[in-house]
Amino acid sequence: MIPSPDAPRDSNTSSGTTSGTPSNTASRYERAVLASQPIAYWRMGEAKGPSIIDSINGHNGTLHGTPSLQETGALAGDPNTAILLDGQGSYIEMPSHQDFSQCTSGEGLSIEAWLRPDLLEFEGESTDPYIHWLAKGCMGQQEWALRFYSAKSMRRPNRISAYIFNPSGRKGVGAYFQDELIAGEWIHVVACFDPGNADTQSAGVSIYKNGKRRLGPPYQSTLYNNPPLKLYPMPGVAPLRLGTRDLKHCLVGALDEVALYPRVLTANEVWDHFQLGSGVLGSSIHQ
Repeated sequence: MIPSPDAPRDSNTSSGTTSGTPSNTASRYERAVLASQPIAYWRMGEAKGPSIIDSINGHNGTLHGTPSLQETGALAGDPNTAILLDGQGSYIEMPSHQDFSQCTSGEGLSIEAWLRPDLLEFEGESTDPYIHWLAKGCMGQQEWALRFYSAKSMRRPNRISAYIFNPSGRKGVGAYFQDELIAGEWIHVVACFDPGNADTQSAGVSIYKNGKRRLGPPYQSTLYNNPPLKLYPMPGVAPLRLGTRDLKHCLVGALDEVALYPRVLTANEVWDHFQLGSGVLGSSIHQ
């Protein structure tokens, strides 16, 4: 549940940043994220709702439903908390902005988040059930989405994928990982959408799990010019939603440290963020 305004802590902002500048108490992870210059960064550490604060450019969001605040966060050694969504209509919504579109900057778009799926088997948006847990798009103005398949899926059990669409939607171009998941375990997910469209050689979608690139160009299905789709992304007016896209099927689990970047993150940046967030320092990106 969202704590009332009379809750003991009276701050409505996440700890650490002010307009993209790290405070003296900022964690190493937070400093690394800010060094990568995100266009928006929601730490999810609010003590009360309904506002969720973007510490970079004021892209503040609004809580809906009955989420729980101050859930234990994803980061090792960082007391900043997370938000738990109950799957019963709880989600976070940010008004549409051109900053959230793949084609705005000319340098692509990256989405970074820590996801903790607490329920692995659920009903979803189709007979092969899935939910969109972080997405921007609506009918006739689809843009991109991060998708999570139920364990009940016949072909894609617990697959986590990133898709980009033509405005008409239907099938999209994407990348994924499909591993055995453990309910209640945090996963660091980064999706990178290259700049360009079907006319851009080798441009496509990449996805990372826990710091490691799992799929992306030159793999054919990840490319914008993957026939017969031919991707020409366009900005739309749909809001950015965390926990759902269609408002009917929602994530049961927690979200933490959500950041959007107006470019494609490098593999080394993704790995550094994961190491600092997980506390698993000193290992190699190639291991």
